[in-house]
Amino acid sequence: MKIRSRYIIPASATVVVLFGVYLLISRFSLKLPPYPSLDKQRAALLNKPAVVPVRLLDSVAIINDLKYLASDTCEGRKPGSAGHDKAVERIATRMREAGLDSFNKTLIETFNVKYPAQTTTGKNIIGWIKGTLYPEKYIVISAHYDHLGKKGNNIYYGASDNASGTACILAMAKYFKQHLQPCSLIFAAFDREESGIEGSFNFVDHLPPPLNLSAISLNLNVDMIARNDNNEIFVCGIYHYPSLMYAVNEIQNKTNAKVLMGHDKGNIRNDWTDQSDHFAFYRKNIPFLYVGVEDHVDYHKPTDTFDKINCSSYIENCNLIVLLAKVLKP
Repeated sequence: MKIRSRYIIPASATVVVLFGVYLLISRFSLKLPPYPSLDKQRAALLNKPAVVPVRLLDSVAIINDLKYLASDTCEGRKPGSAGHDKAVERIATRMREAGLDSFNKTLIETFNVKYPAQTTTGKNIIGWIKGTLYPEKYIVISAHYDHLGKKGNNIYYGASDNASGTACILAMAKYFKQHLQPCSLIFAAFDREESGIEGSFNFVDHLPPPLNLSAISLNLNVDMIARNDNNEIFVCGIYHYPSLMYAVNEIQNKTNAKVLMGHDKGNIRNDWTDQSDHFAFYRKNIPFLYVGVEDHVDYHKPTDTFDKINCSSYIENCNLIVLLAKVLKP
């Protein structure tokens, strides 16, 4: 808008200016987060007392699954590759061994994709466990298993991204089948996250019977939980759903990891709201919590390999996520 005078603005122009200011405020001056700043959170956790690590999950199974999914055999798990098929077989086998039920009489749900790359289909692997008190209410626990595959002679192993999350939720499925929860749990290994979050969007757009959107209370999404030199891990989503802060508060003193809240408000680089499969649920007005670490130096490189992972801290992260799932209320 062109202003006629540096100091005197006509009444009509004043209205336009004020309206423009209102739009800017509405767009960029969002509500304050319900949690302290990241600097204050880090300061408060600087001398966090050590605790005896919780070990609810099968650590051996987690490491074996992680190592396999991030191996030469799975060759980076790119959709359409032989390695991707091997990953699908491994994940489905683990879900069957855990005793998960299936929708539509199959754990593997094939879907058509919008962004073909090597193949025109994707494969979500979905199993579930019936709840004891509220079987008609569901929490979806998810992780994407696909990655970038091979480029030339290089394999993009994707150990942290996201073999780490996939191995974690497989162990959680086994645990929760033996320790039933009040509400039903869906375990979803989503495909095609790397090519545009396609697997999770297909899931929420084409829910298998008898599911409907109103039956899904929450999505707990696990993506990249294996590597952080400062032993930090983020729970993203509290900005959007402040009522879920209780879950973070309940697990904070049960783990040696520093559990931080953030990356759910800010500029495009620092806001993870639309950066993984939880975004598909968010777009359907389903609350989410996303658990993950900040990017490391090997992110989306062939050097994201199993040998770079501190297995002890990774196993602790897996167990803090199962603790988080246990305290969530449907």
